[in-house]
Amino acid sequence: MIKDILKKAFVYSPKSEPEEFEVNEYNDIEFDVREEKKIKKEYVSESYDDNYSYMKKRYRVPDNNDIVIRSIIMKGDRRAFVVFIEGMVTTAYVDDNIIKSLMELPYIKEDEAEAEISERFTTHAQMRKSNDLDIIADDINFGSCALFVEGVSEAFLFDVRGWEHRTIGKPDNEQSIYGPQEAFSEMLRTNTALVRKIVKTERLVALAITVGKVSRTRGVLLYIDGVANKKLVSEVKRRIDNISVDYVISIEELQMFISDKSNLITPQIISTERPDRAARALTEGRCVAILNGSPRSLILPSNAFELMHVVSDEYLSVPFAVMSRLIRLTGMFLSLLLPALYLAITQFHHEIIPTYLLYSISAARENVPFPSLIELLLMDISFELIREAGIRMPSPIGSTLGIVGGLILGQAAVSAKIVSPIMIIVIAITGIGSFSTADYTLGWTYRVLRLMFIFLAAFMGFYGIAVGIVLYSLYLGSIKSFGVPFLSPSLHIRNRSMESAIMMNSVWQKEKRPDYLKTEDKIIEPAISRRWFLRNRRHK
Repeated sequence: MIKDILKKAFVYSPKSEPEEFEVNEYNDIEFDVREEKKIKKEYVSESYDDNYSYMKKRYRVPDNNDIVIRSIIMKGDRRAFVVFIEGMVTTAYVDDNIIKSLMELPYIKEDEAEAEISERFTTHAQMRKSNDLDIIADDINFGSCALFVEGVSEAFLFDVRGWEHRTIGKPDNEQSIYGPQEAFSEMLRTNTALVRKIVKTERLVALAITVGKVSRTRGVLLYIDGVANKKLVSEVKRRIDNISVDYVISIEELQMFISDKSNLITPQIISTERPDRAARALTEGRCVAILNGSPRSLILPSNAFELMHVVSDEYLSVPFAVMSRLIRLTGMFLSLLLPALYLAITQFHHEIIPTYLLYSISAARENVPFPSLIELLLMDISFELIREAGIRMPSPIGSTLGIVGGLILGQAAVSAKIVSPIMIIVIAITGIGSFSTADYTLGWTYRVLRLMFIFLAAFMGFYGIAVGIVLYSLYLGSIKSFGVPFLSPSLHIRNRSMESAIMMNSVWQKEKRPDYLKTEDKIIEPAISRRWFLRNRRHK
């Protein structure tokens, strides 16, 4: 048995056909194993008193101070009332478009009340009807105003949301000199509008989702019909629908709920605050999830290469984008392996160091009382403490703390002969490299892996680092993100998708969408998109 496991892990057996995009299909299965109370469904009654007492009881009136239930006497002595939450609606809309219009509505017959209110009374653009009191309560909680009319067995719901929110600002964590300078906010409809402003097509579908049995957090799943793989869309929707939990507040919680393996140290879903990046992902055939109250969106599926990309690559010409990507990859490599390489060289492989440099390192470490491993861990932990403190401090103080604290701490440590100057240089380069990591979550991955590589190098030198790289590569090869192998498209080395994953293609050479997504429409632009170039050559 052990022999088979080792053979499967370390012996490569090529497949006759490349691995395809595959999502397992499931029937409608209830995954919640908790015992849930069956709640009896409640519906709108034609009785004014029944509806009024039910809404007062459900919303704990008068104990709830911000719940408004306003009674209205219509012409003909027909009674009605509206329910809304103060602070979540635009009161002027309720006053002018609902209450005032309702009081001015002429006398209507008993059997024509519903039709008359729908056709003659409605002066607000968005109105719908429902007789399910749970749906009505959800809409009220989300900022709608509900109207109950005596003799009508349905309530009228008006979208009059108007709560305070943050305006659209610049991206904080994904800054770019080129491209749009807009970031997602906490408003769901604002975020969907930002995406639709870029992807101007009626084929863009915003599929409604709701997560949390109590929080009832609303969101949308965006995809382009005719481009995205239908199996991918149904799989993402299935995972979201089968989240059985009371509260889901943020998009980060949703990410952990729907990830294939949420406890792994490597992120499997891209989180972005840029609408242009989300829009570009949609055009490639991916899905984008947005939740109300979260200023970020999820792009799925993703792979290891896309986590290393930044949005500014798309706005630069090929030479500049390639240079930027190579510098970024170098910084990520240094942040991950430089401390481990330094430790392995100084402890096990002295022969590869030039003689004068070896003398210099030995002289610098002559008065340091700690072994290299302890010295490295002390400085690495100190740097992480400064970074965490800088994040938690107010912005003007945080940047000052990071610079001054690092200088003072490093100089004091060298003067006290606790660490050597060369160690300060190693930690500084490692820290600078970590800031060049494209994805913030991936930066956390490298911080954890860096410690693992340090311990492997301390006990086995280069051999330990090699073993760690092999094990981590096997670990990445075993991961899938919504049916897509995490190391795609490395299975097809000569594929155009692999070229763009590592380097860059010109904007006029991106004829096909990534093949590992198995999109319905594989062509994103014709083979010859620069037609003026051909005409110029013909004239010559």
